[in-house]
Amino acid sequence: MENRIKIFTKKRDEFRKLKLHEAIDWGKYNLMSISHNSTAIEGSSLTATESQLLLDEGSTPKGKPFEHSQMEKDHYNSFKFIAKEAGQKRKVTPEFIRAISAKLMHGTGKEYNVVAGKFDSSKGEYRKVAVFTGETSYPNFQKVEGMVKTLCDKLGNRIDKVKTTTGIYNLAFDFHFDLVSVHPFADGNGRVSRLMMNYILMYHNQDPAIIHKEDRQDYIDSLTKSREQESTEPMRDFLYSQQIKYFEKQIESQRSSGKDIFLSFMA
Repeated sequence: MENRIKIFTKKRDEFRKLKLHEAIDWGKYNLMSISHNSTAIEGSSLTATESQLLLDEGSTPKGKPFEHSQMEKDHYNSFKFIAKEAGQKRKVTPEFIRAISAKLMHGTGKEYNVVAGKFDSSKGEYRKVAVFTGETSYPNFQKVEGMVKTLCDKLGNRIDKVKTTTGIYNLAFDFHFDLVSVHPFADGNGRVSRLMMNYILMYHNQDPAIIHKEDRQDYIDSLTKSREQESTEPMRDFLYSQQIKYFEKQIESQRSSGKDIFLSFMA
């Protein structure tokens, strides 16, 4: 892990020297890329080109489920929302997380009518049902509200105190893990947790984190290992490796001429 962080720091410094943030539309395409990968992890079948045309020009791809296009648009809009809020240093509260979930699930959420009552995932309402993913079970829905508040309070006590780059990334990675482990919503928990991870990073003017769609299984495995070991180290190690991969891609793309700015994120 220590060696991984050294490589991360070296690649990050090399990446930042390129000053890509100053390039026209770089930030927009970076958010598009992260949105594309995040929704692909959750099952979106859109290709990189289809995603670009959808988010940049509003062109819905033919022959693909409309829900997948809606997922990508809602994620992109949610990302723009948190980027704006991060710039204003908005305090992380349960209401803020629910607002993000509502934007994320705007076009694909629905109302549930279950034994415990009604709730609407398109409005960012907490689940009132038990949820499972594979062999993993999550906390009883009656505990969700209190657990999310505890996470927010804990983050509030730390978010302005961390100063080092690795301290900030560790805080963001760990909050992502803690929130997805609560699974407060009926759907979209992974995406909300990754958005919150990036909110914390952008709050500190750090580069947003990306999880590459082709590494989906390794991502899931890292979360599983962290739960089994009761340690965030496996998850942190994986996420640092993803950032190294991202930095290396961007550095290499600058050495190659004529590459499309959006597709360079996907290479």
